[in-house]
Amino acid sequence: MTEQYPRASKAERDSCVTTIAAVPQVTLGSGMDTNLVCGKGLTLSFVTMAPHAVGKMHSHPHEQMVVVSEGALDFVLDGKSHALKPGDVMHVAGDLEHSAMALDKECRILEIFTPARKDFEEKLAQAKAAKK
Repeated sequence: MTEQYPRASKAERDSCVTTIAAVPQVTLGSGMDTNLVCGKGLTLSFVTMAPHAVGKMHSHPHEQMVVVSEGALDFVLDGKSHALKPGDVMHVAGDLEHSAMALDKECRILEIFTPARKDFEEKLAQAKAAKK
């Protein structure tokens, strides 16, 4: 099917494709690092949590989805604990207090935020500047 379309140039590809490993890591907390990919209306956060790492209880106005790809974690949302495993997707409405704790193994999650998180854009800009 794709053979009927011209291949994008390197510049065209670079304008819309990001390689996660090429994005500098940002530390979110002890044992929690992420690679951030920022769009105009949403932010992706590819988080790696060390075993037993705990994210502090917090809230933000952004709607969030948490997709677990590896490991397991306990996710506290609005005063209730939820066990999450690979393949689970947790919806977090804006302004609800939440936190997470990785269990016995490293945990990898994808967090999707909308609207875009300006604070994460700033963290990414700082990480890129420090890398130069």
